[in-house]
Amino acid sequence: MFRVGIVKTQDIPNCRVRVTFPDRNQMMSWWLPIIRQGTQNDKDYWIPDVGEQVICLMDEHDEDGAVFGSIFSQADATPNGANADTLVLCTKDGAVFSYDRSGHTLTVTIPSNGTLNLTVNGGSVNISAPDGDITVITNSHNDSVNGIINTYNQHTHPDPQGGNTAPPNQQMG
Repeated sequence: MFRVGIVKTQDIPNCRVRVTFPDRNQMMSWWLPIIRQGTQNDKDYWIPDVGEQVICLMDEHDEDGAVFGSIFSQADATPNGANADTLVLCTKDGAVFSYDRSGHTLTVTIPSNGTLNLTVNGGSVNISAPDGDITVITNSHNDSVNGIINTYNQHTHPDPQGGNTAPPNQQMG
């Protein structure tokens, strides 16, 4: 049977929780596994927060079951901007990952002092934006985007007739 409960305790390494059931005098379940999309070769991980409202599938004696997932409520409303064409993931610290399939747009918002790390084939890029200036760090370079633009806009070459050429006519903004 389906039962609505509130998470009271987490077992993070084993991806399971203990839940109390308000309609059963706050009776606490035993450890309930959380149903996931993948657990073998392709894995996803999520564990509901303590205090989060969840839907459980329980046996007829409420002795064993599993957590299907969380449900939205007046206390825990859907994310701003959520609609039928948008997949949204919001985190407690304010990070937002949103994909709008109608506009074909992926938006990633990382809170202040956050960093984006991307690793491909052993190479990595680390992007941060302290004070609004984007900093890019690769395996062999570390510079801000403003620094790169300034270097380009000011660069010159030796002139065979002596001196240096002028900076580029088309400046980066």
